[in-house]
Amino acid sequence: MLVTEILTILKNIPMKHVLAMILGFILLASISILGSKDFTEEDKISELRKPLKLSSLSEDYQIEIPFIEKEVVIKRNDSLFTILNNLGVVKENIIKLINSKKSDLLSKIEVGDKIKAYINEYGELEKLIYVDNIKSGIKAERVNNSYVISKYESKIEKVKVFKHVVIKDSMYMSGLRENVPDSVLMDLAYINGWDIDFTHDIRPGDSFSIVYEEVIIDGEKVIDGDILISEFNNRNKKFIAVRYDLDKQNSEYFNLEGENVKKAFLRSPVKLSYISSKYNLKRRHPVLHTIRAHRGVDYAANKGSPIRATGDGTVLFAEYNAGCGNEIKIKHSEDYVTRYCHLDRFSARTKVGRKIKQGQTIGYVGSTGLATGPHLHYEFHVNGKHTDPLKVKFPNASPIRSSELTAYKEKSSDLINELQKYQYLIDQREFYGG
Repeated sequence: MLVTEILTILKNIPMKHVLAMILGFILLASISILGSKDFTEEDKISELRKPLKLSSLSEDYQIEIPFIEKEVVIKRNDSLFTILNNLGVVKENIIKLINSKKSDLLSKIEVGDKIKAYINEYGELEKLIYVDNIKSGIKAERVNNSYVISKYESKIEKVKVFKHVVIKDSMYMSGLRENVPDSVLMDLAYINGWDIDFTHDIRPGDSFSIVYEEVIIDGEKVIDGDILISEFNNRNKKFIAVRYDLDKQNSEYFNLEGENVKKAFLRSPVKLSYISSKYNLKRRHPVLHTIRAHRGVDYAANKGSPIRATGDGTVLFAEYNAGCGNEIKIKHSEDYVTRYCHLDRFSARTKVGRKIKQGQTIGYVGSTGLATGPHLHYEFHVNGKHTDPLKVKFPNASPIRSSELTAYKEKSSDLINELQKYQYLIDQREFYGG
């Protein structure tokens, strides 16, 4: 009886509506099955909330179909066909995409870039996005069972983030505990690395405050941007650095007086080390056991640790030299020469007469010559005289141009006020227990 009544009702309904209802029931059942399926984290699959519409029905009865987003980082020897095939896209769709107009835009995929594929439950490719950089990319959308390929520009926003960290052990570990991104901490170390030796100068109780940018693309955080201002308190000394755009492509950091925080020389030639012997003109030599002036600083480190050129210059000497072992001398100007001793070996770029950039690896820690263990003996010569590398005042890089000094001071004043506002809010929250 019930079946007869249902059939009578269906006779009075237009056929297209009946078909839509039947398809709806089928989709409802399949969605339930899909929802129960577990996707492994290894496949990097995430189900999106926003559904796609099935456009083959009439406008009045469009049915929404869920889809799955799959993301792939392009590897060597990948092609668009192999990538989509491995993601489970039906071959018919892949061929249609490759044969579509403007498909040449997708022909130059590069290693390291990302492809996002939006695939429905039938393995059909509904949309593809090729991200060639953070600002733009290529997208392909299925329209009437074919694909429309076009370039797109992302909506980019920058959001300011404030962090204040009191150092308990190392700057790096203390920053990570306060959720400061790794890349931002590396930038902070670079900005202040000419004034602070982060291996040897940091003490518990030192602190830093920073304002940096997060880059938001199409509503999602993509990367951590530049530090706009940093205030580092080290051993009761305050170091402030403000980012300033010199032109459209270049920016550098300056102190409040407009002096470049970048120095002509790095404070330390070996990152992961400790000072085993300081500059001392009355030191007893550990091998010869005689009073012999120690005209440099010894950095103890693991054998093979990279040694950095502390400044730009030209290699004057690079060979074995008796008690100094494998030795390098670099001339930086008429006034400055640095010397590196006891190296295990030289880097490939370290040849006499070759130009060297600040921070480039010139060799590796060893114990050649008169040495009791692996370390670097480092000397700093000013006008031909030995100088204590830990106490010498390094010259700054180029300052703000006089024509831009007023504009810079206005910008730096605004950023200082912003930093102080954030610091005040943090102090208030801590005071009231918020």
